[in-house]
Amino acid sequence: MDRFRYLLFSVFPLFFISGAYAGNMDEDLMRLKVADAERCGWDTLPEFRHYCRAMEGKVWKELMVDAGGMDSLLHALYRESVERYSVKGWVKLEEISVRLSQHAAKREVAEACQRMDSIYVCLQQGVSFDAFIKEHTVPVWRPVAGLLQEFSSRLERMEKGTYTTPFLSPLGVHIIRLADRKPAVSYEEAYPYLSIYAERLGRRNPALKQGLYAQWAAGHVEDGFLEKRLREVKDRLLVEWWDRRHPLPVPDERDLETYFEAHKGEYAWEFPHYKGAVIRCQNKKMASRIRKCLKKLPQAQWEEAFRIWKEANPEADAVIEVGLFQIGKNAYVDKLAFECGEFPHDVRYPYVCVMGKRLKKGPEDFRDVRKQVEKDYYRVQIMEQIGKSRQESLKLSGMTYKNR
Repeated sequence: MDRFRYLLFSVFPLFFISGAYAGNMDEDLMRLKVADAERCGWDTLPEFRHYCRAMEGKVWKELMVDAGGMDSLLHALYRESVERYSVKGWVKLEEISVRLSQHAAKREVAEACQRMDSIYVCLQQGVSFDAFIKEHTVPVWRPVAGLLQEFSSRLERMEKGTYTTPFLSPLGVHIIRLADRKPAVSYEEAYPYLSIYAERLGRRNPALKQGLYAQWAAGHVEDGFLEKRLREVKDRLLVEWWDRRHPLPVPDERDLETYFEAHKGEYAWEFPHYKGAVIRCQNKKMASRIRKCLKKLPQAQWEEAFRIWKEANPEADAVIEVGLFQIGKNAYVDKLAFECGEFPHDVRYPYVCVMGKRLKKGPEDFRDVRKQVEKDYYRVQIMEQIGKSRQESLKLSGMTYKNR
């Protein structure tokens, strides 16, 4: 029996058993999604494998480098950069580029130059430079001495905010704009550049854990913790793929109410609650005015009504807290609604009252436990989706058996 069918037959029936098992459902649903995704072969698709390798690479990178060693290296590089790059300074550049291979054909170079010339004409006609920059691209501080000569030579005569004509470099065709210039930068400002430089050191990086690097280079994992992390990455991505291919409808109020009424017993409380508001103010007269303002309105409108009342009565110093209060969680509610505990003394708000009602057994409305009801409702929807996969699996198994 494959992994999906084993999990499905062992976990699916338990979903309908009472609350003792509910705490483990989220983890088991994830396992079912992963198993179902693997049954569908999504983990073998080139697109998934490429993306998964990229995410796994981040884990490798995180674990292969000693954090303390990297911090020491970056600070050492910064101290060195202060001496080496202080003469020419640091710049922030914004760049429009067409990347080219160093062995690009003349036709490719000509086409790239023609494209950049067209962009330059647009810039000259008033089109924003930002229109040609990739979204979410944030320029970082870079030392002028560390740039290619084709870049640094043009910066010598550039003013802040100006841009160049198109030019060629070993990397391609470019137009650059000088966003900012400084003679020196702080460690925090230089950090992005220093991090990129440290990454390019590769195996020569002194902060690299050579043992893990050797495993990565050999293409196999011997470290148990790393193996677990890599599996978690793959499983998380498979769950995301499953979710994208099985979008769940957004429940409306009626759906949630129906579900709540059908499973009301599952939301019973161990401790009594108070549903209402705690009003703290200056005196009994002010409290009566506030209660009169709220008493004919549904609780969902109390906070907004109180805000409007405060605007109409700016001299009134009062606050309100609306919600569901479990016994033992709010000292005012404990004393005034449940007649237990000590009453706190507040100099600013000497008078306190509550309005609402006690709920001993459980919530009276799904809105009292809305987040939990939504979570449970979605869980049922997911199980129905997985149930369809179960039927498909059984059907395929039957066809396989008949064809033997």
